This record gives sequence, structure tokens and C-alpha cells, in this order.
Amino acid sequence: MICHDDVKGFTLSHNPQTIGCFSCHGGHPFEADKNQAHKGMVLIPGNLAGATRSCGTAKCHPDITKRINTSLMSTLSGMISVDRFVFNEQDNPDALTTVHHLGSSAAGEHLKNLCVRCHLGNPKTETGPITDESRGGGCVACHLNYSDIAIANWFEHQSNRFDTSYLNYHPALSLQVSNNHCFGCHSRSGRISTNYEGWHETLIPADSMPDDKNYRLIEDTRVFKYIRDDVHHHLGMSCIDCHNSYELMGDGTLYAHEEDQVEIQCRDCHLTGKPRLLKQQQLDNESAVIASLRFGNTTDRQFLATGKKNRPLINTYYYNDTAFMIGKDSKKIYTLKPPAPICTGGEAHSDLSCSSCHAAWAPSCIGCHNKYDPDEPGYNMQDNKEQTGSWVEYTSEYNAHLPALGIRYNGDSKSVIPVIPGMILTIDVNSFNKKAHDSLIFKRLFAPVAPHTTQTEGRSCKSCHNNPVALGYGEGELNYIVEGHSGRWIFTPKYQDNVNDGLPEDAWTGFLKSRAGKTSTRSDVRPFSVAEQRKILMVGACLTCHNEDSRVIKQSLIDFKKVWSHKTRKCIVPFGTK
Repeated sequence: MICHDDVKGFTLSHNPQTIGCFSCHGGHPFEADKNQAHKGMVLIPGNLAGATRSCGTAKCHPDITKRINTSLMSTLSGMISVDRFVFNEQDNPDALTTVHHLGSSAAGEHLKNLCVRCHLGNPKTETGPITDESRGGGCVACHLNYSDIAIANWFEHQSNRFDTSYLNYHPALSLQVSNNHCFGCHSRSGRISTNYEGWHETLIPADSMPDDKNYRLIEDTRVFKYIRDDVHHHLGMSCIDCHNSYELMGDGTLYAHEEDQVEIQCRDCHLTGKPRLLKQQQLDNESAVIASLRFGNTTDRQFLATGKKNRPLINTYYYNDTAFMIGKDSKKIYTLKPPAPICTGGEAHSDLSCSSCHAAWAPSCIGCHNKYDPDEPGYNMQDNKEQTGSWVEYTSEYNAHLPALGIRYNGDSKSVIPVIPGMILTIDVNSFNKKAHDSLIFKRLFAPVAPHTTQTEGRSCKSCHNNPVALGYGEGELNYIVEGHSGRWIFTPKYQDNVNDGLPEDAWTGFLKSRAGKTSTRSDVRPFSVAEQRKILMVGACLTCHNEDSRVIKQSLIDFKKVWSHKTRKCIVPFGTK
């Protein structure tokens, strides 16, 4: 520190007065000559390729750097397997793989051109703060924080390279992981970061964006419209208030999909019975250290634990029969409320996931076409270099509305979950392979989704039972027609039928029809069967006469069979049901 003793900005844990510059940057700390001291130095430590020599040294974070390569944010296993599945290069979307083994097939090149820039192994190569355009960076992707004065001096250096005052302000490495750190990667694909803040992507050109506070420009090209933010965001909660270190940095196990790796569930905080608790003495070492750094002495605290793996939620505590959460960065205290009685009473909705009712909206896109253009200026996201020739994606329409619903099943158990059109697309494989036997691939696959648009109020009864989107039919008019003493449902789709399979462009399944074969980006997710559709529409028929707040509808949530047995001759039911 003889040379850099006037540098400011460090946190206590990473102060060079304690650990030296060498611990992170390497070089030769005992050399007096500048060139010799800087020989072999790493300008940006923390990139995963060299993390074992910086963040992961024996006296720092060796366990984390060993397991972080198993995290989905490093492997992208689900993204890669689904893409290969769509390209007919593997039989199922659940194979375990990593971003380092993409190959040069049609799917491999498609991933390199359009998909795989967002992974922790993608190195950060230039100094500067985390922005909307940040991708990867290993440890610093989440833990790098520039102060306001550091940012100001860094930007001054960008406009005047002779100004070196920015060198006096070192960015901090800390546990302060803001939503901005997540935004760069998670504002794409499922768009959970933008959803969480209430923004929906449009196809409006940047130069045509309305001069209105309800529109926002991201990355200078993408125009978003404000819909409604997640209730947790509205209350000031950060992403990391729910998601723990083992979810984000991996737990040493390879997972196929994000829902496999994510531990936190609504019921972990919104309790319905006796809480699952852990005392401070029962915490694993990593959780204990982080809890101490964030909250000081937690000796007498009882922490809530996740239902999946009994992992401590270190920013929660249980006191006087009430659960509380503390914002990890904000330090704001939230009282964790139990679900409303309607969520847990009766059997009618026992199979529904929380998000199937409480997701306010979800993004979707239809009419996607993928074609390889050998003359298109492209970019290889794996090797981080420009190239000539690239896959190009053409999208016809983006939408935002209540999500469709489907079934996730495991043996005899099943749950209703929100889904979106993951891939309704065509792929011109021949444009890449130049082989006569490779024809156009068409896929109609919906994907399970965690929309991150949660609201306190649930969706209405009619928004499920009388809504063609919810049932998987797509947008359109769903009407119940009564003729004499019989009733029947009629569906008129908004979009024309796709020539490849005869279904409306945005549909997942046919009206009162079943779908066989490959229907989802997961092996355990499917659309409603005909029998399930009929049950849903049966209640929908009741809702054409009975208000959803009426006594009879509320009673049906508790015991539908009993209510059904008391129907009168005035009840006109569909499908010839008695």
C-alpha cells in the first residue's frame, strides 16, 4: 500500500490495509519497481476462469468458487437443453450440460449467436460500474459496487483519458447486491427483472418511443411500457431478500432447470401452520457468516427455513408467534402475513400454485421465425468476437396479459402453474445445414414461468373459468350459449390458425381437444386434458349466472360436489352433465 495508500472506497472485508492488493489482483507485492510489482497482475479479478487465484484462494472463499460452476447461472444447462430439444438435436429438454460444450451444430451456433452471453463465466474485460448492458463477470457480476464519486470520476476518465483521478476511488466488493446487478441478464428471456419492476417489452422502435413516463428505453434500443410492478417490488424488496446464496451461487449440484435450483417458495414466508425454524447454532457456516455480517449478533434469533432443503432464511426471524423479514440492503422490517382464508380453505383449489392466482400478468410472444443468414454481421457470445454469418430471429408480436395455466405433474400428484408461449416458432434449419433433407422445423411449446408480477389480490374466478387464454386456447371470444334446456361453449379465436398444425397462432391446445407429443419446454408440464377443460368450463357455466362473490360460488370452493348435488332445474349445464 506504499504506492496506493490514498485510494478510497474499500469495505472492511476487502481493505488492502488488511489483505493487501495482491490477494485479489496478484502481481509481486514485495517489488519496489512499478513494472516488476505489476507483472502478472490481474486488472479485473473475480472472473470465473481465474477465480481460484483471487476470490477462491484458501483464506478467502474456496468453497464458493468450487461450487459456483455448478450454478445454472454458470452452466445455462436448461437454456441449452431446451434449445437443442427445439432443434430436434436431443429427445428431451432436461439433459445436464454446460455452456462450455456447445459444439457447432445448428442449435450450438444459434445459442452462440443469440443466447449465451448471460452467464457468470462470461468475463468482465473492462473496468466500470454494473449497467443495464452488463453480462457475466464472475464474482464481480453481483458484488461490485461503485460509489457515486467513483462513478463520476470513472465517467470523467472515459471522456478524458488523461484524467486519472478515477484511480483514487476503488469500487467496493460487498454483500450489497442490488436489483441493478440482476437486471442486465434477467431483463431478457423470461424478463423477470423488468417484470418485477412492472415493465413490459414492446416492438416500438426506439426513435418512435412516446414521450411518456410510462415508457422506458433500455440499452438504447428496447422500448418498454409500464404495466404494474410486483407487490414485493412496490414494498421496496430486493431480489436477494428472497433468493439466498445457495440458489444464486449454486450448492454443488448440477440442475437442469431454474425451478429445480430455486429453493424459496411462497409458503416459506407466508405460513399456514407451524413454522419450520432454525436456531443460530444450527446454521451452516456460510449462512452464519453472512447473517453476522449483515445483522450483527443473531445468537437469540430463530430463523425461518425453506421447505425444500431446510435452508435458513437469514433475513427472517420468528418472535411472539409472528414471522418477520428484514430487507438485506434496506434493513426495512416486514411482517410476514399468512395466506388469505380463500387460499387454503376447501379442496377446490388445493392443486393451484400461488403464482397461478397471484401473477398479475406475464409477457408472451408469438410468430417467431429463425433463419441463418451467412452474410449477416453477427457475434459469437461464447468467444466474444464478431463474425460474419448469424442466426436471425424475427418476432411478429409481444403481448402482456394474465398467463395461461397448465399442469405440472409428478406421478399421481399435480399442480396448476402459470405458463407462457415459450416457443411458438419455425426454424429454417436448411438455411444453416444446406442439406436437402433438413426442412422447416415447427414447434408449439409453452414454458412454465415464475412471472415475478405478484399481487395481493388473486385473479378472478372468470379470469380462469371463462378465459380462453387461461385454458390454453389463446385470445378470442369464449361464450356460453343456452338453447332451451341445454348449453354449449363456443370459442372464436382472435388469431388465424397456423398452417403447420391448425391451431390458432397463440394457442397451446385445441378447444376441448387434447394434445399429444411434445407440448412444453419441460418433460413434466402439459396443457389441460379434455376432462380437465370440461371441469373448468363447468364452473364457468355456473359463473355466467352466479356472481363470483355469491354464497353458492363461495360454498362451492369448500365442497363443490355438495353444491352441485343441490342444483335446480334452472341450472343449464354443458356437456350433457346431469
